Amino acid sequence: MTNRFDYPKLVNDLSLLLKSLPSYPPPPANANSRLLNKLRQDLKTAIKKLQALAESLDPIKQPPDFFDPSDPRNVGEMVAGALVLQPRHSLGTVEKFYGSGVYALYYRGDFDAYKPISKKDHPIYVGKADPQDGHAKTPEEQGTRLSVRLSDHLKSVSLAENLRAEDFDCRYLVVTSGWQKSAEEHLIHRYKPVWNSEMKICFGFGKHGDDAKTRSNKRSPWDMLHPGRQWAIGNAPNERGVDQIKVDIAAHLKNTIFNK
Repeated sequence: MTNRFDYPKLVNDLSLLLKSLPSYPPPPANANSRLLNKLRQDLKTAIKKLQALAESLDPIKQPPDFFDPSDPRNVGEMVAGALVLQPRHSLGTVEKFYGSGVYALYYRGDFDAYKPISKKDHPIYVGKADPQDGHAKTPEEQGTRLSVRLSDHLKSVSLAENLRAEDFDCRYLVVTSGWQKSAEEHLIHRYKPVWNSEMKICFGFGKHGDDAKTRSNKRSPWDMLHPGRQWAIGNAPNERGVDQIKVDIAAHLKNTIFNK
Protein backbone atom coordinates (compact mmCIF):
# COMPACT_ATOMS: atom_id res chain seq x y z
CA MET A 1 0.00 0.00 0.00
CA THR A 2 1.44 3.37 -1.02
CA ASN A 3 1.66 6.15 1.55
CA ARG A 4 -0.30 9.20 0.45
CA PHE A 5 0.11 12.75 1.69
CA ASP A 6 -2.84 14.97 2.46
CA TYR A 7 -1.26 17.75 0.44
CA PRO A 8 -3.89 20.45 1.09
CA LYS A 9 -3.53 19.90 4.85
CA LEU A 10 0.28 19.91 4.61
CA VAL A 11 0.23 23.19 2.67
CA ASN A 12 -2.09 24.72 5.25
CA ASP A 13 0.01 23.50 8.21
CA LEU A 14 3.22 24.83 6.70
CA SER A 15 1.59 28.16 5.94
CA LEU A 16 0.46 28.50 9.55
CA LEU A 17 3.90 27.52 10.81
CA LEU A 18 5.68 30.05 8.59
CA LYS A 19 3.36 32.81 9.75
CA SER A 20 4.02 31.97 13.38
CA LEU A 21 7.82 31.78 13.20
CA PRO A 22 8.56 35.54 13.16
CA SER A 23 6.55 35.96 16.36
CA TYR A 24 9.02 33.94 18.42
CA PRO A 25 11.20 36.30 20.52
CA PRO A 26 14.83 35.52 21.39
CA PRO A 27 15.07 33.20 24.41
CA PRO A 28 15.54 34.91 27.79
CA ALA A 29 18.95 34.80 29.45
CA ASN A 30 17.73 32.31 32.05
CA ALA A 31 16.19 29.93 29.51
CA ASN A 32 16.72 26.21 30.01
CA SER A 33 19.85 25.47 27.95
CA ARG A 34 19.05 21.75 27.68
CA LEU A 35 15.61 22.54 26.29
CA LEU A 36 17.08 25.05 23.81
CA ASN A 37 19.64 22.51 22.62
CA LYS A 38 16.87 19.95 22.05
CA LEU A 39 14.84 22.53 20.17
CA ARG A 40 17.80 23.37 17.92
CA GLN A 41 18.38 19.69 17.14
CA ASP A 42 14.67 19.14 16.43
CA LEU A 43 14.64 22.17 14.12
CA LYS A 44 17.68 20.86 12.22
CA THR A 45 15.96 17.49 11.82
CA ALA A 46 12.78 19.20 10.61
CA ILE A 47 14.76 21.29 8.11
CA LYS A 48 16.39 18.16 6.67
CA LYS A 49 13.02 16.45 6.32
CA LEU A 50 11.46 19.50 4.70
CA GLN A 51 14.40 19.80 2.30
CA ALA A 52 14.05 16.13 1.35
CA LEU A 53 10.31 16.61 0.85
CA ALA A 54 10.86 19.68 -1.34
CA GLU A 55 13.30 17.76 -3.53
CA SER A 56 10.93 14.80 -3.82
CA LEU A 57 8.14 17.09 -5.03
CA ASP A 58 10.32 18.59 -7.76
CA PRO A 59 9.76 16.66 -11.02
CA ILE A 60 13.29 17.61 -12.09
CA LYS A 61 15.91 15.84 -10.03
CA GLN A 62 19.11 17.26 -8.53
CA PRO A 63 22.42 16.46 -10.26
CA PRO A 64 24.56 13.73 -8.62
CA ASP A 65 27.32 16.27 -7.95
CA PHE A 66 27.95 20.00 -8.15
CA PHE A 67 31.49 21.34 -8.59
CA ASP A 68 32.14 24.83 -7.29
CA PRO A 69 35.69 26.01 -8.19
CA SER A 70 35.44 28.72 -5.54
CA ASP A 71 34.75 26.25 -2.72
CA PRO A 72 37.77 26.46 -0.35
CA ARG A 73 37.94 22.66 -0.22
CA ASN A 74 38.22 22.40 -3.98
CA VAL A 75 40.78 25.19 -4.16
CA GLY A 76 42.75 23.51 -1.39
CA GLU A 77 42.80 20.25 -3.32
CA MET A 78 43.95 21.99 -6.49
CA VAL A 79 46.74 23.86 -4.69
CA ALA A 80 47.84 20.67 -2.92
CA GLY A 81 47.90 18.88 -6.25
CA ALA A 82 50.05 21.62 -7.74
CA LEU A 83 52.45 21.41 -4.79
CA VAL A 84 53.20 17.70 -5.23
CA LEU A 85 54.06 18.35 -8.88
CA GLN A 86 56.82 20.76 -7.87
CA PRO A 87 60.44 19.55 -7.95
CA ARG A 88 62.02 18.37 -4.72
CA HIS A 89 64.88 20.47 -3.38
CA SER A 90 67.40 19.67 -0.69
CA LEU A 91 66.19 21.67 2.31
CA GLY A 92 69.64 23.17 2.86
CA THR A 93 69.86 24.61 -0.67
CA VAL A 94 66.68 26.72 -0.62
CA GLU A 95 67.53 30.40 -1.04
CA LYS A 96 65.50 33.28 0.32
CA PHE A 97 62.57 34.19 -1.94
CA TYR A 98 59.38 36.21 -1.93
CA GLY A 99 56.01 34.67 -1.24
CA SER A 100 53.78 32.76 1.16
CA GLY A 101 52.08 29.43 0.60
CA VAL A 102 52.45 25.74 1.36
CA TYR A 103 55.27 23.23 1.59
CA ALA A 104 56.10 19.61 2.35
CA LEU A 105 59.21 18.08 3.95
CA TYR A 106 60.55 14.64 3.01
CA TYR A 107 63.02 12.42 4.83
CA ARG A 108 65.64 10.20 3.18
CA GLY A 109 67.87 9.34 6.13
CA ASP A 110 68.38 6.19 8.20
CA PHE A 111 66.64 7.05 11.49
CA ASP A 112 64.93 3.77 12.35
CA ALA A 113 61.48 5.14 13.20
CA TYR A 114 61.06 6.69 9.76
CA LYS A 115 62.19 3.73 7.66
CA PRO A 116 58.69 3.21 6.12
CA ILE A 117 58.74 6.68 4.52
CA SER A 118 62.47 7.27 4.07
CA LYS A 119 63.40 7.91 0.43
CA LYS A 120 59.70 7.74 -0.46
CA ASP A 121 57.42 10.41 -1.88
CA HIS A 122 55.48 10.66 1.37
CA PRO A 123 55.99 13.81 3.47
CA ILE A 124 57.07 13.65 7.08
CA TYR A 125 55.64 17.14 7.64
CA VAL A 126 53.51 19.66 5.74
CA GLY A 127 52.78 23.26 6.57
CA LYS A 128 51.81 26.71 5.45
CA ALA A 129 53.23 30.19 5.71
CA ASP A 130 50.74 33.06 5.89
CA PRO A 131 51.50 36.35 4.11
CA GLN A 132 52.70 39.25 6.22
CA ASP A 133 49.72 41.16 4.79
CA GLY A 134 46.56 39.09 4.48
CA HIS A 135 45.47 41.17 1.48
CA ALA A 136 48.79 40.91 -0.35
CA LYS A 137 48.36 40.62 -4.11
CA THR A 138 51.91 39.80 -5.17
CA PRO A 139 54.72 37.61 -3.80
CA GLU A 140 56.65 40.78 -2.90
CA GLU A 141 53.72 42.04 -0.83
CA GLN A 142 53.43 38.63 0.84
CA GLY A 143 56.98 39.01 2.15
CA THR A 144 59.46 36.17 2.58
CA ARG A 145 57.33 34.10 4.96
CA LEU A 146 57.58 30.81 3.07
CA SER A 147 61.34 30.76 2.66
CA VAL A 148 61.79 31.91 6.27
CA ARG A 149 59.61 29.03 7.47
CA LEU A 150 61.75 26.55 5.53
CA SER A 151 64.87 28.15 6.99
CA ASP A 152 63.44 27.74 10.51
CA HIS A 153 62.82 24.05 9.86
CA LEU A 154 66.36 23.65 8.56
CA LYS A 155 67.65 25.05 11.85
CA SER A 156 65.49 22.63 13.87
CA VAL A 157 66.68 19.50 12.08
CA SER A 158 70.27 20.79 12.15
CA LEU A 159 70.11 21.19 15.93
CA ALA A 160 68.71 17.70 16.50
CA GLU A 161 71.42 15.33 17.75
CA ASN A 162 70.17 12.37 15.71
CA LEU A 163 69.06 14.02 12.46
CA ARG A 164 71.06 15.42 9.53
CA ALA A 165 69.96 18.42 7.50
CA GLU A 166 71.20 16.81 4.29
CA ASP A 167 68.62 14.04 4.75
CA PHE A 168 65.70 16.39 4.17
CA ASP A 169 64.09 17.51 0.93
CA CYS A 170 61.22 19.90 0.43
CA ARG A 171 58.61 21.00 -2.05
CA TYR A 172 57.11 24.46 -1.83
CA LEU A 173 54.57 26.55 -3.71
CA VAL A 174 53.76 30.25 -3.48
CA VAL A 175 49.98 30.71 -3.69
CA THR A 176 47.45 33.52 -3.79
CA SER A 177 46.90 34.97 -0.32
CA GLY A 178 44.11 33.25 1.56
CA TRP A 179 44.28 29.79 -0.01
CA GLN A 180 47.24 28.39 1.92
CA LYS A 181 45.13 27.20 4.85
CA SER A 182 42.77 25.09 2.74
CA ALA A 183 45.72 23.54 0.91
CA GLU A 184 47.47 22.68 4.18
CA GLU A 185 44.31 21.04 5.53
CA HIS A 186 43.98 18.93 2.38
CA LEU A 187 47.63 17.84 2.55
CA ILE A 188 47.30 16.85 6.20
CA HIS A 189 44.14 14.87 5.48
CA ARG A 190 45.71 13.17 2.47
CA TYR A 191 49.13 12.24 3.86
CA LYS A 192 48.68 12.31 7.65
CA PRO A 193 52.32 13.37 8.16
CA VAL A 194 53.71 11.94 11.36
CA TRP A 195 55.25 15.23 12.52
CA ASN A 196 52.07 17.28 12.17
CA SER A 197 50.39 18.07 15.47
CA GLU A 198 47.00 16.95 14.13
CA MET A 199 48.25 13.35 14.19
CA LYS A 200 49.06 13.62 17.93
CA ILE A 201 52.02 11.29 17.47
CA CYS A 202 55.36 13.10 17.14
CA PHE A 203 54.25 16.72 17.34
CA GLY A 204 56.28 19.75 18.37
CA PHE A 205 58.52 20.15 15.33
CA GLY A 206 56.86 23.40 14.23
CA LYS A 207 57.35 25.12 17.58
CA HIS A 208 59.65 28.13 17.58
CA GLY A 209 60.47 28.08 21.28
CA ASP A 210 58.83 28.71 24.62
CA ASP A 211 59.00 32.07 26.33
CA ALA A 212 59.73 32.48 30.03
CA LYS A 213 56.03 32.14 30.95
CA THR A 214 55.59 28.78 29.24
CA ARG A 215 58.89 27.04 29.94
CA SER A 216 57.10 24.89 32.50
CA ASN A 217 55.49 23.09 29.54
CA LYS A 218 56.32 19.45 29.02
CA ARG A 219 58.82 18.64 26.33
CA SER A 220 57.11 17.80 23.05
CA PRO A 221 57.32 14.24 21.67
CA TRP A 222 59.44 15.59 18.81
CA ASP A 223 61.96 17.13 21.22
CA MET A 224 61.99 13.93 23.26
CA LEU A 225 62.84 11.87 20.19
CA HIS A 226 65.19 14.46 18.65
CA PRO A 227 66.91 16.40 21.46
CA GLY A 228 69.05 19.38 20.63
CA ARG A 229 66.94 22.54 20.64
CA GLN A 230 68.23 24.40 23.69
CA TRP A 231 64.96 26.07 24.62
CA ALA A 232 63.28 22.64 24.97
CA ILE A 233 65.96 21.00 27.10
CA GLY A 234 64.79 22.78 30.26
CA ASN A 235 61.21 21.57 29.87
CA ALA A 236 59.96 18.66 31.93
CA PRO A 237 60.19 15.33 30.07
CA ASN A 238 57.09 14.20 28.24
CA GLU A 239 55.20 11.36 29.92
CA ARG A 240 55.56 9.38 26.71
CA GLY A 241 59.13 8.16 26.67
CA VAL A 242 61.23 7.66 23.54
CA ASP A 243 60.32 3.98 23.27
CA GLN A 244 56.60 4.67 23.43
CA ILE A 245 56.86 7.48 20.89
CA LYS A 246 58.58 5.10 18.47
CA VAL A 247 55.87 2.50 19.03
CA ASP A 248 53.23 5.12 18.27
CA ILE A 249 55.08 6.22 15.12
CA ALA A 250 55.30 2.64 13.87
CA ALA A 251 51.58 2.08 14.41
CA HIS A 252 50.71 5.36 12.72
CA LEU A 253 52.88 4.80 9.65
CA LYS A 254 51.48 1.31 9.26
CA ASN A 255 48.02 2.78 8.87
CA THR A 256 48.70 5.83 6.69
CA ILE A 257 47.39 6.13 3.16
CA PHE A 258 50.90 5.45 1.85
CA ASN A 259 51.19 2.06 3.54
CA LYS A 260 47.71 0.72 2.82
